[in-house]
Amino acid sequence: MSTIITKIDKALKALYKNHDMAADKNIAQFMITDHSSDLKACINKVERLSNCIEIANLINSELSIGKLLSNVMGATKKAFGADAVSMLLLDEKTGDLTFQIALGDVGDEIKEIYRLKKGHGIAGLVAGTGIPLNIKDAYLHPEFSPEWDRKTNYRTRAMLCVPLKVRGEIIGIIQVINKLANPFFFSDEELEMLITISSSAAVAIDTAKMHKIILQKETLERDLKLAKEVQESFLPKELPLVDKYRFAALNQPALEIGGDFYNFFRLPSNKLGIVLGDVSGKGISASLFMARLTSDLQYYTLLYPDPGELVTQMNKVLCERAKRGMFVTLVYMLLDTVEDRIRIANAGHMSPVCSNDKGVSLLGHDSKKGPPLGIIPDVEYEQEIFKLEKNSSVTIYTDGVIEAKNADGELFGIKRLLKEIETRPNDPDLIVKGITGKVDKFTVTEGRSDDLTLLVFSTD
Repeated sequence: MSTIITKIDKALKALYKNHDMAADKNIAQFMITDHSSDLKACINKVERLSNCIEIANLINSELSIGKLLSNVMGATKKAFGADAVSMLLLDEKTGDLTFQIALGDVGDEIKEIYRLKKGHGIAGLVAGTGIPLNIKDAYLHPEFSPEWDRKTNYRTRAMLCVPLKVRGEIIGIIQVINKLANPFFFSDEELEMLITISSSAAVAIDTAKMHKIILQKETLERDLKLAKEVQESFLPKELPLVDKYRFAALNQPALEIGGDFYNFFRLPSNKLGIVLGDVSGKGISASLFMARLTSDLQYYTLLYPDPGELVTQMNKVLCERAKRGMFVTLVYMLLDTVEDRIRIANAGHMSPVCSNDKGVSLLGHDSKKGPPLGIIPDVEYEQEIFKLEKNSSVTIYTDGVIEAKNADGELFGIKRLLKEIETRPNDPDLIVKGITGKVDKFTVTEGRSDDLTLLVFSTD
């Protein structure tokens, strides 16, 4: 903007100087010349620079890239008294020049048929070299291609073509075509004017793109926040209150949202359903899959009380609606709080850890595990029964615990997990805090890349 104002100021000074010279009575009569042509030239220059200010104001008042380009090119067409104007931007993927705006009698046709390779035609030449061109007769230029003239029955004559540059990189070009008034071609001053406009327009386009990216990021952040709230609504708001039992649980997604989940289901005859699982993938898709699965489990636990039957049925449901290879590993337990006994069905998940006065051990045999849910239909899942001793605890976890890596690429592993549980054999809260503390310390330089979920319960 300051450059344009400086140019106007110089033009006005020149205008007043010529006017004063013409009015100076001290000049000899034989030396008086006609300054009308100089005066007219100065007036035209002031008008052109005024148009530049108008275009600059348009550029500074709009952040929507579509409206920005339309407004700028419309004002440019008017300012140059041109028959047509167009703007082509570089496609970042292909490097081609594609029409963004084409104003004129055949503008719509041009936009439909015209895509330029960088280096081809006048526009491609300017985009490749970065050198502005003022062409009085396009058909005499060796790089001009009359292809689109033939397709649209148009006749290109005079042309201005300048690059759009941002931080030294060319992002496109602006063309002004066919002067409508005598002398029917463009002056070098008009070329300079278009260069000034293109400089401001390029910065504005870059700013508009950044603004769009920021808006998209803000929208995504809002969507993620909403998805997180929805996901959290499917997790238990409170831990179960059961005589002789204590519970603790933790869910920490690696991203804003994840695919790990856990839940409790109150069932008849003093039974409590306990599930912990891990949906393949991360982000919104895993979160939505998890939310629907949790809702299904709430329903099917009432229809199929035995863990083996329940997991078999859930596998059928997920196989029927499986999409894009998504699956889930989970452990489902049915806790009998009177008999102090648990029944377990395992669908491709890590074995739970039991800790008591005798030490720590893994619950369940690998031969009894079934595949993850949603992969193989018609699988019959088995269940195992275990008696809970006094002062014992059960820890269920996702692979975000044992597959956490340090700077050397070493896994946290099952041995570290068992050792941590063994030091706090009958306190769910301490077990959860101890494991997460050790994992965080282990991954302090790398950070966790997977969701981490823990569920621990103990009997007194």
